[in-house]
Amino acid sequence: MSGKESNPAEPGKREKTDRGIALAGMASQGILNMKIVFLFIIIILAQAVETTTGFGSTVIALGLGIYFYPLKELVVVLVILGWLQSLYIVVRNFRHILWKILLTRILLFSGLGLPLGMWFFQHFGGSQLKILLGIFIVIISLNQLYLYYRRKEQIKPLPFLLGAVVLVMGGFIHGIFASGGPLIVYYSSREIQDKAGFRATLSALWFILNSCLLGNYLLRSQIKIPTLQFTLWLLPALVVGIVIGEFLHHKVNEQAFRLIVYIVLLLTGIVILFR
Repeated sequence: MSGKESNPAEPGKREKTDRGIALAGMASQGILNMKIVFLFIIIILAQAVETTTGFGSTVIALGLGIYFYPLKELVVVLVILGWLQSLYIVVRNFRHILWKILLTRILLFSGLGLPLGMWFFQHFGGSQLKILLGIFIVIISLNQLYLYYRRKEQIKPLPFLLGAVVLVMGGFIHGIFASGGPLIVYYSSREIQDKAGFRATLSALWFILNSCLLGNYLLRSQIKIPTLQFTLWLLPALVVGIVIGEFLHHKVNEQAFRLIVYIVLLLTGIVILFR
């Protein structure tokens, strides 16, 4: 007899495992509780905003969704939804993609920041990333509100070096939260004047960057069958959000709509920081 007793499963390990499948477990068991309802509504809102204004779905969904679900698990689900939306837009608007500026500038520099952001996502805890998310949301919201009040001024392309830095930072943020859009949109809106080209080119970028993120998640076994099941629960919200966004795009003043969205987002970021 060795004198060693078999140890029961450690509570910490069991808790970690349960937390990792918390999102998917609910969906696989068919339990429709208020958390799922709230997240469903948040996805509809976020996708409606993106369809109306051209960006912002992930940062809005993260800013509101982390009140109901763990940040790291939620990011994976949002990347899958964002990948599907981008694929849809790219297929429908492939001829409008401006390949030269996409490949030689936007993708080139944002791609440099993406791996570092992916490393941060893997090596920092949820609480640390939550603080970073709050800071990011506050900065972006203030920047967009500032741009709103300066919208009548002539918009000029950024200097090359400054533009490169903005794109690298956008890729870095995208690697962490899959929401580097505001920084990349800030650069792209000064370079691309054609509305169809702007939307199609950025959708192609999101598709490529999110494909890299999904590949990384698969290699690290962060996408499992339960995760996909939970994502399927949210697909109707994606569709409804796109339909509502198309309606709002033609009926609502886009500038006024953005103003309301970023005021709400600013308050969300502040609450995240002091929560």
